[in-house]
Amino acid sequence: MDWNKTKTIFIAVFLVLDIFLAVMFFNKYGTSRFEVIKKTSIEQKLQEDGVKHEEMPDDSGERSMIVAKPKTFTEKELFFLTKQKWAIEKNGTEIVSLLEEPYETDGAARSKLNAFVKNNVLHGGEYAYWKRNQEANTVIYYQKIAGKKLFENAAGMLTVQLNNDKDIVSYSQTMLSSVDDNRNKETILPALQAIDSLYKNGLIQLDSEISDAELGYYTVVRVDESQQIELDESNVQQVLSPTWYFQLKKGDKIEEVYVNAFDGSINPQQKES
Repeated sequence: MDWNKTKTIFIAVFLVLDIFLAVMFFNKYGTSRFEVIKKTSIEQKLQEDGVKHEEMPDDSGERSMIVAKPKTFTEKELFFLTKQKWAIEKNGTEIVSLLEEPYETDGAARSKLNAFVKNNVLHGGEYAYWKRNQEANTVIYYQKIAGKKLFENAAGMLTVQLNNDKDIVSYSQTMLSSVDDNRNKETILPALQAIDSLYKNGLIQLDSEISDAELGYYTVVRVDESQQIELDESNVQQVLSPTWYFQLKKGDKIEEVYVNAFDGSINPQQKES
Protein backbone atom coordinates (compact mmCIF):
# COMPACT_ATOMS: atom_id res chain seq x y z
CA MET A 1 0.00 0.00 0.00
CA ASP A 2 1.23 3.50 -0.87
CA TRP A 3 1.05 5.10 2.59
CA ASN A 4 2.11 8.49 1.33
CA LYS A 5 -0.75 8.49 -1.16
CA THR A 6 -3.18 7.28 1.49
CA LYS A 7 -1.99 9.96 3.91
CA THR A 8 -2.49 12.60 1.23
CA ILE A 9 -6.07 11.40 0.63
CA PHE A 10 -6.85 11.54 4.37
CA ILE A 11 -5.41 15.03 4.62
CA ALA A 12 -7.52 16.16 1.66
CA VAL A 13 -10.68 14.62 3.11
CA PHE A 14 -10.18 16.24 6.51
CA LEU A 15 -9.38 19.56 4.84
CA VAL A 16 -12.66 19.46 2.91
CA LEU A 17 -14.51 18.49 6.10
CA ASP A 18 -12.91 21.39 7.99
CA ILE A 19 -13.91 23.82 5.24
CA PHE A 20 -17.49 22.47 5.27
CA LEU A 21 -17.78 22.82 9.06
CA ALA A 22 -16.30 26.31 8.91
CA VAL A 23 -18.83 27.38 6.27
CA MET A 24 -21.70 25.92 8.33
CA PHE A 25 -20.46 27.73 11.45
CA PHE A 26 -20.15 31.12 9.80
CA ASN A 27 -23.52 30.75 8.08
CA LYS A 28 -25.16 29.92 11.40
CA TYR A 29 -23.27 32.71 13.13
CA GLY A 30 -24.24 35.19 10.45
CA THR A 31 -27.91 34.18 10.59
CA SER A 32 -28.12 34.34 14.37
CA ARG A 33 -26.26 37.66 14.35
CA PHE A 34 -28.74 39.02 11.79
CA GLU A 35 -31.67 37.84 13.93
CA VAL A 36 -30.22 39.53 17.02
CA ILE A 37 -29.66 42.76 15.07
CA LYS A 38 -33.21 42.62 13.67
CA LYS A 39 -34.69 41.94 17.10
CA THR A 40 -32.71 44.83 18.55
CA SER A 41 -33.82 47.18 15.78
CA ILE A 42 -37.51 46.35 16.29
CA GLU A 43 -37.29 46.87 20.04
CA GLN A 44 -35.36 50.10 19.48
CA LYS A 45 -38.01 51.29 17.05
CA LEU A 46 -40.74 50.58 19.60
CA GLN A 47 -38.83 52.47 22.27
CA GLU A 48 -38.18 55.45 20.02
CA ASP A 49 -41.87 55.65 19.08
CA GLY A 50 -42.99 55.44 22.69
CA VAL A 51 -44.76 52.13 22.12
CA LYS A 52 -45.19 50.13 25.30
CA HIS A 53 -45.40 46.36 25.16
CA GLU A 54 -45.44 43.43 27.52
CA GLU A 55 -42.89 40.63 27.38
CA MET A 56 -43.58 38.74 24.20
CA PRO A 57 -44.32 34.97 24.14
CA ASP A 58 -41.34 32.87 23.13
CA ASP A 59 -43.26 30.65 20.69
CA SER A 60 -40.92 29.73 17.86
CA GLY A 61 -39.85 26.79 15.75
CA GLU A 62 -41.99 25.05 13.15
CA ARG A 63 -45.71 24.49 12.79
CA SER A 64 -48.00 23.33 10.02
CA MET A 65 -51.37 24.34 8.67
CA ILE A 66 -54.31 22.23 9.86
CA VAL A 67 -57.37 21.11 7.92
CA ALA A 68 -60.46 20.65 10.08
CA LYS A 69 -64.22 20.27 9.75
CA PRO A 70 -67.18 20.63 12.15
CA LYS A 71 -67.60 17.72 14.54
CA THR A 72 -70.89 15.84 14.41
CA PHE A 73 -72.05 15.17 17.97
CA THR A 74 -73.92 12.02 18.99
CA GLU A 75 -76.34 11.47 21.86
CA LYS A 76 -74.21 8.62 23.16
CA GLU A 77 -71.26 10.87 24.01
CA LEU A 78 -73.47 13.34 25.89
CA PHE A 79 -74.99 10.93 28.43
CA PHE A 80 -72.49 11.99 31.11
CA LEU A 81 -73.85 15.56 31.05
CA THR A 82 -76.00 15.59 34.17
CA LYS A 83 -78.23 18.27 35.73
CA GLN A 84 -78.79 19.84 32.32
CA LYS A 85 -81.19 19.41 29.45
CA TRP A 86 -79.32 19.27 26.17
CA ALA A 87 -80.22 19.02 22.51
CA ILE A 88 -78.18 18.53 19.34
CA GLU A 89 -78.97 20.99 16.57
CA LYS A 90 -77.73 22.27 13.18
CA ASN A 91 -77.28 18.87 11.54
CA GLY A 92 -75.54 17.54 14.62
CA THR A 93 -72.86 20.25 14.81
CA GLU A 94 -74.10 22.24 17.82
CA ILE A 95 -74.97 21.34 21.39
CA VAL A 96 -77.48 23.58 23.17
CA SER A 97 -77.88 22.97 26.89
CA LEU A 98 -80.08 24.45 29.63
CA LEU A 99 -79.00 23.88 33.24
CA GLU A 100 -81.59 22.60 35.69
CA GLU A 101 -80.28 25.09 38.25
CA PRO A 102 -77.98 28.13 37.84
CA TYR A 103 -74.31 27.41 38.43
CA GLU A 104 -72.79 29.93 40.84
CA THR A 105 -69.69 31.76 39.61
CA ASP A 106 -68.97 34.25 42.43
CA GLY A 107 -69.61 37.19 40.13
CA ALA A 108 -68.29 35.56 36.95
CA ALA A 109 -64.93 34.71 38.49
CA ARG A 110 -62.81 33.15 35.78
CA SER A 111 -61.73 30.25 37.99
CA LYS A 112 -65.40 29.34 38.56
CA LEU A 113 -66.21 29.67 34.87
CA ASN A 114 -63.24 27.50 33.92
CA ALA A 115 -64.20 24.87 36.49
CA PHE A 116 -67.71 24.67 35.05
CA VAL A 117 -66.44 24.29 31.49
CA LYS A 118 -63.93 21.61 32.44
CA ASN A 119 -66.38 19.51 34.44
CA ASN A 120 -69.74 20.06 32.74
CA VAL A 121 -69.05 20.47 29.03
CA LEU A 122 -68.13 17.78 26.52
CA HIS A 123 -64.33 17.96 26.01
CA GLY A 124 -64.37 21.08 28.19
CA GLY A 125 -60.65 20.86 28.82
CA GLU A 126 -60.07 21.58 25.13
CA TYR A 127 -61.55 25.08 25.37
CA ALA A 128 -59.82 28.25 26.56
CA TYR A 129 -61.28 31.47 27.92
CA TRP A 130 -61.46 34.29 25.41
CA LYS A 131 -63.57 37.20 26.65
CA ARG A 132 -66.73 38.27 28.40
CA ASN A 133 -69.47 40.24 26.63
CA GLN A 134 -70.99 42.50 29.27
CA GLU A 135 -73.93 43.59 27.12
CA ALA A 136 -75.00 40.10 26.07
CA ASN A 137 -74.08 38.67 29.50
CA THR A 138 -72.10 35.88 27.84
CA VAL A 139 -68.61 34.43 28.15
CA ILE A 140 -66.83 33.17 25.05
CA TYR A 141 -64.43 30.25 24.98
CA TYR A 142 -62.57 29.00 21.91
CA GLN A 143 -61.42 25.48 21.20
CA LYS A 144 -57.72 24.62 21.25
CA ILE A 145 -56.12 22.59 18.47
CA ALA A 146 -52.49 21.43 18.64
CA GLY A 147 -52.31 23.18 21.99
CA LYS A 148 -53.23 26.61 20.59
CA LYS A 149 -56.45 28.58 20.67
CA LEU A 150 -58.64 29.18 17.62
CA PHE A 151 -59.34 32.83 16.87
CA GLU A 152 -62.79 34.15 15.89
CA ASN A 153 -64.05 30.75 14.88
CA ALA A 154 -67.77 30.07 15.33
CA ALA A 155 -67.22 26.41 14.43
CA GLY A 156 -65.01 25.86 17.49
CA MET A 157 -66.68 28.04 20.10
CA LEU A 158 -68.38 27.69 23.46
CA THR A 159 -70.80 30.44 24.48
CA VAL A 160 -71.74 30.44 28.16
CA GLN A 161 -74.89 32.38 29.06
CA LEU A 162 -75.12 34.16 32.43
CA ASN A 163 -78.17 35.51 34.25
CA ASN A 164 -78.41 38.87 36.01
CA ASP A 165 -76.68 37.36 39.05
CA LYS A 166 -73.77 36.35 36.79
CA ASP A 167 -74.49 32.65 37.30
CA ILE A 168 -74.40 30.19 34.38
CA VAL A 169 -77.83 29.16 33.11
CA SER A 170 -77.11 27.68 29.65
CA TYR A 171 -74.51 27.27 26.93
CA SER A 172 -74.06 26.41 23.26
CA GLN A 173 -71.08 24.53 21.86
CA THR A 174 -69.51 23.81 18.49
CA MET A 175 -66.29 21.93 17.80
CA LEU A 176 -63.86 21.24 14.99
CA SER A 177 -62.32 17.85 14.29
CA SER A 178 -58.88 17.73 12.71
CA VAL A 179 -58.89 16.15 9.27
CA ASP A 180 -55.22 16.65 8.42
CA ASP A 181 -52.57 18.04 10.78
CA ASN A 182 -49.59 16.26 9.26
CA ARG A 183 -48.78 18.79 6.58
CA ASN A 184 -45.28 20.07 5.93
CA LYS A 185 -44.04 22.20 8.80
CA GLU A 186 -42.67 25.68 8.28
CA THR A 187 -40.77 28.07 10.51
CA ILE A 188 -43.05 30.61 12.18
CA LEU A 189 -42.21 34.26 12.77
CA PRO A 190 -41.44 35.17 16.38
CA ALA A 191 -43.73 37.74 17.98
CA LEU A 192 -41.39 40.70 17.43
CA GLN A 193 -41.12 40.02 13.70
CA ALA A 194 -44.91 39.85 13.53
CA ILE A 195 -44.95 43.28 15.18
CA ASP A 196 -42.54 44.47 12.51
CA SER A 197 -45.20 43.47 9.95
CA LEU A 198 -47.68 45.68 11.80
CA TYR A 199 -45.19 48.54 11.46
CA LYS A 200 -44.84 47.97 7.74
CA ASN A 201 -48.62 48.06 7.37
CA GLY A 202 -48.91 51.32 9.29
CA LEU A 203 -50.92 49.82 12.14
CA ILE A 204 -48.76 50.89 15.09
CA GLN A 205 -49.21 54.48 16.23
CA LEU A 206 -46.86 56.65 18.26
CA ASP A 207 -47.25 56.42 22.04
CA SER A 208 -49.52 53.38 21.82
CA GLU A 209 -49.47 50.03 23.56
CA ILE A 210 -49.25 46.41 22.36
CA SER A 211 -50.73 43.77 24.65
CA ASP A 212 -52.24 40.27 24.90
CA ALA A 213 -49.87 38.79 22.32
CA GLU A 214 -50.76 35.15 21.66
CA LEU A 215 -50.07 32.51 19.05
CA GLY A 216 -53.09 30.55 17.83
CA TYR A 217 -54.88 29.38 14.68
CA TYR A 218 -56.93 31.47 12.26
CA THR A 219 -59.05 30.33 9.34
CA VAL A 220 -57.53 31.27 5.98
CA VAL A 221 -59.61 29.05 3.66
CA ARG A 222 -63.10 27.58 3.91
CA VAL A 223 -64.13 24.80 1.51
CA ASP A 224 -67.66 23.45 1.10
CA GLU A 225 -67.45 19.71 0.40
CA SER A 226 -70.99 19.63 -0.98
CA GLN A 227 -70.15 22.30 -3.57
CA GLN A 228 -73.55 23.88 -2.99
CA ILE A 229 -74.12 27.56 -3.65
CA GLU A 230 -75.41 28.03 -0.11
CA LEU A 231 -72.87 26.66 2.32
CA ASP A 232 -73.95 23.72 4.43
CA GLU A 233 -71.94 24.42 7.58
CA SER A 234 -71.81 20.72 8.48
CA ASN A 235 -69.73 20.10 5.35
CA VAL A 236 -67.41 23.09 5.49
CA GLN A 237 -63.73 22.29 5.89
CA GLN A 238 -61.39 24.95 7.19
CA VAL A 239 -57.70 25.47 6.60
CA LEU A 240 -56.19 26.92 9.76
CA SER A 241 -52.87 28.77 9.77
CA PRO A 242 -50.65 29.64 12.76
CA THR A 243 -51.40 33.27 13.54
CA TRP A 244 -50.32 35.94 15.99
CA TYR A 245 -52.98 37.92 17.84
CA PHE A 246 -52.29 41.39 19.27
CA GLN A 247 -54.30 44.15 20.91
CA LEU A 248 -53.25 47.63 19.83
CA LYS A 249 -54.28 50.32 22.30
CA LYS A 250 -54.25 54.07 21.68
CA GLY A 251 -56.06 56.07 24.30
CA ASP A 252 -59.53 54.53 24.75
CA LYS A 253 -59.42 52.79 21.38
CA ILE A 254 -58.52 49.10 21.21
CA GLU A 255 -57.93 47.31 17.91
CA GLU A 256 -57.53 43.54 17.54
CA VAL A 257 -55.19 42.38 14.77
CA TYR A 258 -54.11 39.00 13.42
CA VAL A 259 -50.77 38.41 11.73
CA ASN A 260 -50.08 35.26 9.73
CA ALA A 261 -47.15 33.57 11.48
CA PHE A 262 -45.73 32.25 8.20
CA ASP A 263 -45.55 35.30 5.94
CA GLY A 264 -46.45 38.26 8.18
CA SER A 265 -49.59 39.16 6.20
CA ILE A 266 -52.42 40.85 8.10
CA ASN A 267 -55.57 38.75 8.33
CA PRO A 268 -58.91 40.55 8.15
CA GLN A 269 -61.21 40.05 11.10
CA GLN A 270 -63.88 37.53 10.23
CA LYS A 271 -66.21 37.17 13.14
CA GLU A 272 -68.63 34.31 12.82
CA SER A 273 -66.10 32.49 10.63
